This record gives sequence, C-alpha cells and structure tokens, in this order.
Amino acid sequence: MGLELDEIIYKKVLKYFKNKRLNDAEILSRQINLSDIKPRLTLFARAICGAPIEIFPAEREGGYKNKNFFLPINCSLFPTKEENLKFYFFRTVYLSIQKQLNLNWDNQDNSPELSLEKAFETAPLVIGKMFENYPSMQEFYYDAVPKLPVNKKDQSIDYSWLYGKWMKNTPEIEDQNVLQNFDDNTKKIKNNVVAETTLHAKAVEEIESLTIDKKQQEDYVLMHSFEKIETAEEFNGNWRDFDGKDDLKDHQEALEEMNMKFTVRVDDMVHSVYQADFVENTSIAESAEVDEKGFHLKYDEWDFKKRNYLTNFCKVYPKTQLKTHATYYKNTMAKYKTTLNGLRKMLTSVNNKMQQQRRQLQGDAFDLDALTDLYTDIHSGKSPDERIYLSQRKKNKDIAILVLLDISLSSDGYAAGNRVIDVEKEVSILFGEILHEFDIDFAIDGFYSKTRNFTTYLTLKDFNESWNKAKHKIGAVEPNGYTRIGPALRHAGARMDQLDAKNKWIIVLSDGKPNDYDKYEGQHGIQDIKQALRELNERKINSYALAIEAQAKYYLPQMFGQNHYQILTSPEALLKSLVKLYEKIKHQ
Repeated sequence: MGLELDEIIYKKVLKYFKNKRLNDAEILSRQINLSDIKPRLTLFARAICGAPIEIFPAEREGGYKNKNFFLPINCSLFPTKEENLKFYFFRTVYLSIQKQLNLNWDNQDNSPELSLEKAFETAPLVIGKMFENYPSMQEFYYDAVPKLPVNKKDQSIDYSWLYGKWMKNTPEIEDQNVLQNFDDNTKKIKNNVVAETTLHAKAVEEIESLTIDKKQQEDYVLMHSFEKIETAEEFNGNWRDFDGKDDLKDHQEALEEMNMKFTVRVDDMVHSVYQADFVENTSIAESAEVDEKGFHLKYDEWDFKKRNYLTNFCKVYPKTQLKTHATYYKNTMAKYKTTLNGLRKMLTSVNNKMQQQRRQLQGDAFDLDALTDLYTDIHSGKSPDERIYLSQRKKNKDIAILVLLDISLSSDGYAAGNRVIDVEKEVSILFGEILHEFDIDFAIDGFYSKTRNFTTYLTLKDFNESWNKAKHKIGAVEPNGYTRIGPALRHAGARMDQLDAKNKWIIVLSDGKPNDYDKYEGQHGIQDIKQALRELNERKINSYALAIEAQAKYYLPQMFGQNHYQILTSPEALLKSLVKLYEKIKHQ
C-alpha cells in the first residue's frame, strides 16, 4: 500500500533535517574517516604487534578482539583535523598495549556497562606501559583529555573514547561435524541471479550466527502492524522466508538505524547485498564429510596450527565451461581497441627481441673474445675453435601460462567504479588475444567453492583448445559461491605438472581474501594458500597475483610475498601489468 500525502511530506522533512545534521560543514572540515587511513593504521598496528592485525569500524569507542582492532568509523571529537588523526594513532597504540597485556574478558559474560567499567579500571596500567614504551603519546593524551565530551548523566569526562571497552576473544570451533545440511543443490550454478543493489551496513563488532529454524520459517504468517513509515527489525526469535526480492533501497533509511547483531548463512541467492565489515572466522565450524557424487579429485589442506596436512580434506570438481556469450567478446574488443593496439605493439617488440648468440660458426659480426682465442691458439700451435661469429637470433622460450580467475561472489562487488568480475573477464579476453597471437601455450580457468566438499574448478580455455572457440565462453561466466583458493591452486598445479614446458606460470586474479561457508577465513585460509604456493614453487611453477579490489592489500602480501603481486585500480592498468609480467616471463 502506498503512503498517504502527509506521510510522504513528513518523511521528506525528516530526511532533510537528518541529512543537514549529518553534513554540518564545520564538523566535516575537521572529521577524519577511518576508511581513509585504514591502510596506514593497519601497517602501523602490525608493526607494533608483530601480528597480522585487521582493523574494522566500531559501533562507538571500539576495542580489540583476537587479532582485530575496532576503531570509530569517523572522528570529529577534537577541534582540528590533525588532532583527530592523532586520536586514531593513539587508540591503535593503546589497543596494541592492551592486547600485549591480555586485558579482555577471556570468555566471561559481560554487559556493555561493565565492559566500559573494566576498561576504565585497567586504563592506568595500559597508559603507564604506553608512556614507558611510546613517550611521544603523552603529549596527545594530556592535551586530549580536557577536550573530551562529557557524560550527560553526571557531567564527568567521557574517557571511553580513549580507553575503549573490553571485548571478548572468541575461540575457533573445532567441531568437525557442525555444518551438515548440504545437498546436491549446493553445487548448482545459478547464473541468472545477480545482486542488483548494494548498501553498506553500520559498523558492528559482535556477531552471532544463528541456525535456521525451517519449521518456524514455513509456519510464519506475516501479520505485523506498526505506525512507523519505514521499519526494519533486529532478530527477535521469529523466522521469515528468504524471498530474494530486491527491496533493499526501500528500507535504506530504516537499515541505517538497525544494529546488525545476528546473521544467518543460507544457500538462497538474493538480488541485493547489505555489506558489512565484521569478523566471522571465530565462530565458523568445519563442514562434515559429504558423500561423493560425480567425478572429483581430493587434495590436502594445510593446518598451520598443527603444522600438518589434513589429508584428502578438499574435493575439487573439474568442469568445462560450455555456455557462450559471443557479444561479450565483441564488445570487449571494441571497447579496448586502442588499448589493445598499443599493448600489441609493445609486446611485439618484446616477443621479437633478438638476443646475441656468441661463438657461432656463422653470423653478422665477429665475436672479439672468440677471435682473440683463435689467434692465441694459432700462435701456440693448437687447433683453433672456428666459432668466432655473433648471430642475432630469437631466443625461444618454452612457456606455459595458466590464468586463474576468482569467480566467487566477492567478484560481484565494485572497485574504483568497475565490477570486479567484468574486469577479470575483459582482461582475460584481451590477454588471451595477445598470447594467442604470439603462439604462447595458455589456459584460462575459474574457481569458486561451497565448503571443503565442493570446490568447482571451471576450465574456460584449455591448453590444447582453440582460442577462436574458447574466447566466446569467458563472457558467460558469473559469480558464484565462496573463495577457497588453496584447492584451486593445487588443482591448477596438477594441471601444470602434465605439461612439458620449462617455464610455467600461474597468474591469479582475485581479491585475495580467503573465505568459505565453513572454516576458511582468517589465518587458516591465509596459511593454507601460502603453503599451496610453496608447493608450486618446489615444483618450479611460478605464481603471481593481480587484484583490482582495494582490500587485497591486507591479504596478498601475507600469501604471495613481496614482488609477487600487484594491486591496480582499472582494467587498463591491470592489462598493462600483465604485459609487463609477460615481459618478465619471456626473460626468465
């Protein structure tokens, strides 16, 4: 039912004053946003702690939990921008000291009031240690305290902005048999479903994942009366149906007021995405073993805590892409015609570069070193070596390249205004065109997962397949599933092992963030990928990662190491980087 005229007017007036309040020019002039300085703070925190610290936006004052720091989403507490920036560095150092002293709830029950109280009680200990190790923080602290806001109740200084609150470390669940509700539908591809709307959630620190009550969901009858113009509710124990409709924009204002404390994992595909930064690896279990159906291969997974392999832990289902999208190829070639021509000229020069071959029986010039040896041999009565010429010849290299695309749902997002999956597909088409012209042996594959039991490995262009046929398949690929990179890398390595080429490369296009429906987030996934790359290196298979997603800077260095990855902001930059990588491959 549509809104009445007076309701519409009230809604617009409310929105006007709300936006006016949020966009106060004086506040914005001094405000610092966490998103703008997150990379600097992340490196700063990791340097202090010597651990892979992640930084996330907090609901308010924040705190630390496991290896994650929660900081205010923005700060305008102090009169100048410089002071608000210093506040973030102060809080980062403070949380680092608090973590070193192990000051948190240690799995005890806590209330919001008590967590703030405990943080206040232990603050002298943290401050003392901070001033001892980082004396420069004293000046900001003593200057900031008088400028802090006051509590409305008792007019006392609100120290919580500096001291934060105690949070609760959450141990990882070790139960191997928690996630068991998977059937054949888990592996089905739903290419016709695309997320059409994406909104960003409010900052949230504590997440509780719920198990679906299917019976209650089926029995639920929508009977909800209310007077609010727009309403979105937090979970209250009643289950609704997941209808998959794209009505996210209609509820945007209501969602801005909602605190997302509860989540549920489902297989249902939806048409809209409510995106939030939070840590979920601490409450995710491994999936149970599922009966094998269909051809698949088993691969190990690395357990970094036990420093041992989980034998035959992951199942990979190799598939071949059959669906085509001819117009996608044509549109890509037309869109990047100028770029491709420029790169083609650049690579032609690289590919045709002549290298001097010394000590040849015939050639265009004399090899002075060989000529000197010849005269020496003659004067000493020895039979001279007649290979005294220099020859300009192509130095043929035995090269095989496998381009591995991350086609999980994370590639359905946008970076620098570009849809990540489209960037991957366009770059694959253009790079494939160049490799085909230069007669380089190459393949283009993609992967996505749904627990350790179902990693789909999709071959778009095989090594021995005609490019003229395969190039029309790439455009038909759409995002699905999750990002379990380890099994995909191991299967790609197994494919490379079957080739006779001496110079083998696997080039991964991914946001670099490992995750899956079951336990693969965090250090477990990162260390498994790192181990898979070590396995490739031991077999003389080179690896390189390219990403257009800005968040990749927090994950790729940990896995691929320095000089083995690159993060770019546009399709053109990504393609140029591939060309430079190709030049490196040619000269290896």
